[in-house]
Amino acid sequence: MKKRWIGYLLVLSFAITLFAGCASGRPAFTPLDDTKANTPADTEAGKVDDKQEDIFKTPIINITPSETSQIKYEEYDNGLVSFDIPEGWEVDVPSFGYASYSFKVYDPDDEDYMFFFCLKVTGFLKSEDARAAFASMYPDAAFGKLAAIDPQTTEAFYKVWTQNAKLSNDESVGYDYFPYLDNFTVVENLGQFPLGGDILRATFTNASGDLMQGLFTASIYDAGSYYMYGYDFAPLSSYHNVMMTAPDDDFNNWQPIMDHCLGTVQFSEEFMNGFRREEEIMVSTVQANAKIYDEISDMIMDSWEMRNNSYDIISQKQSDATLGYERVYDTETGDVYRAYNGFTDDYSGDRYQSITDDMYTEVISGYIER
Repeated sequence: MKKRWIGYLLVLSFAITLFAGCASGRPAFTPLDDTKANTPADTEAGKVDDKQEDIFKTPIINITPSETSQIKYEEYDNGLVSFDIPEGWEVDVPSFGYASYSFKVYDPDDEDYMFFFCLKVTGFLKSEDARAAFASMYPDAAFGKLAAIDPQTTEAFYKVWTQNAKLSNDESVGYDYFPYLDNFTVVENLGQFPLGGDILRATFTNASGDLMQGLFTASIYDAGSYYMYGYDFAPLSSYHNVMMTAPDDDFNNWQPIMDHCLGTVQFSEEFMNGFRREEEIMVSTVQANAKIYDEISDMIMDSWEMRNNSYDIISQKQSDATLGYERVYDTETGDVYRAYNGFTDDYSGDRYQSITDDMYTEVISGYIER
């Protein structure tokens, strides 16, 4: 019995000592502080081993990887064309024949994320005067309905894209296949497209009025002139039409993904045989190099990387302010993260630092959440 009471007294003494230590005024553990080891007093009795000290020093940072950092690709192959697409995305291929072969790749959960390709669209006149004159003579003909491309540039072509897309969707396709680019505004001309025309970085609004961004290419082809009643009625065609689009604040993250898709486009021998029967202008170009779109995607990526970053800085800062983020980077890996607003106030370590303006062009690796 005496031994039992001695045991109780020892336990009680230990509990009192432990309570006194907890109430002694030592600073509380701060999860976001990776500069201070929140450890007992620096005495021989209070020291902890290295493994335990590391646990105290490591901050708890909740990082959710970005969607683009986890992208996996799968091959799409319909026997005519093959290319990589992000897993879960869908491909729409309407029947336009070989010369005007087209496909649209998109996220079924949000079709604003899209990659579009069309070998050829045609039937455009060179001026609105010619179009109006043609329409007065042949009111049901496409030449009189499609908006003219004036001047004959990539930018002019996309300025009237929506008007022509709506007509094509209604009369040719029968559903909303061609995307709409309302309020198309060029941010920057990134240079000459390898097959003619320009590579344009531009913004537009979607059906909901949301600001979107994309890269656009097209090569306008003028086959010559055919004058009648004082007007040139020879039609224009646009070849190698490519667009990559996403919401304005997210396009930087998705552009490399879509560029990869373009770089993997290859046409089968079956396609080329049908193509030769319909179109002579592009045969030598497409046939000359089976991986021509791989080279084109490299050129687009090179142009993209040399772009003026002033738009990125302004638009990304505005987006972060609107959505309630601040942007930081990992000094050990270089990864850039969107963090909750106030993160840098809560965090007292050295590893995660606020980004510099030039880093707004970087792809987001993830999100730091509370």
